[in-house]
Amino acid sequence: MSYDVVVLGSINLDVKTLVNKFPDHGHTASAQSIEMLPGGKGSNQAVAVSKLGGEVAFVGAVGQDGAGQQMLQNLEKNGVETEFIKRTSSEGTGTFIVMLDETGENTMVGTLGANDTLTKEDIDYAMDKVEAPVFLLQMETSKDSITAALEKAKQKDMFIILDPAPADGYFEAALQYADCVTPNQQETEKITGIKVDSVEDALKAAEIITEKGAKSVVIKMGAHGNLVYQNGESEFIESHKVQAVDTVGAGDTFAAGLAVHYAKNKNLVEAVKFANKAAAIKVSRMGGQDAIPTVEELDQKI
Repeated sequence: MSYDVVVLGSINLDVKTLVNKFPDHGHTASAQSIEMLPGGKGSNQAVAVSKLGGEVAFVGAVGQDGAGQQMLQNLEKNGVETEFIKRTSSEGTGTFIVMLDETGENTMVGTLGANDTLTKEDIDYAMDKVEAPVFLLQMETSKDSITAALEKAKQKDMFIILDPAPADGYFEAALQYADCVTPNQQETEKITGIKVDSVEDALKAAEIITEKGAKSVVIKMGAHGNLVYQNGESEFIESHKVQAVDTVGAGDTFAAGLAVHYAKNKNLVEAVKFANKAAAIKVSRMGGQDAIPTVEELDQKI
């Protein structure tokens, strides 16, 4: 079966709370609102690929519980192929608590649950049945599943986009498989030891990441923009200036935009520009996957 993008990643139920400010350690704070939403980096990226005009297959895992059923229904509703999503009885569906403050910044804590049950056998089964020019993954499933998927994608000559998030799931061996790595500032510091406060810092970090094995790098610098480094050359792409109200899912929207545009056009710089537009619209809206823009909205909004 052929697609534009194959995504490996997490599927979570997000319990999202809106607060005036994050509570101090040991303190209790009242929330303005609490919502239960479909989430997980993989799920967000798969839905975003579909909304941004791509055909997408998703490799992941949910529990045999009510939350898992809801997550599957949501993916199907958004045009994502769910045949390769494992249903396990050994763990519940992954669940994360997300706190969002009045500036739009977020802090999260949660459990991987079923996401951590994916095995090499699960990956081999799925990857043997799919074809796509681009393989997109994060690091929010089991290490065995990530390694197996990277090996399979490389064997199939897919363009591998590695979103090295969350930072505590990162392991360096993954870089040698990546055609493009897309760390944000915190992840960049985790990988390279360099605190990115300028374009010059980003360039130094990108050079280190390619020395570790990645073929190209996109350093995400939030509202400032993105540094693209490939073939020994760099280009800085400014972000679109919008009023950010909700940053949850912005990085996932960026990753999906990058993947789907590259799959169709094979131009990394232009793909970053497209991804920038998608992420800018996402952060300007409150909401989860429902706030991810469609490809039609990108032409209308920016």
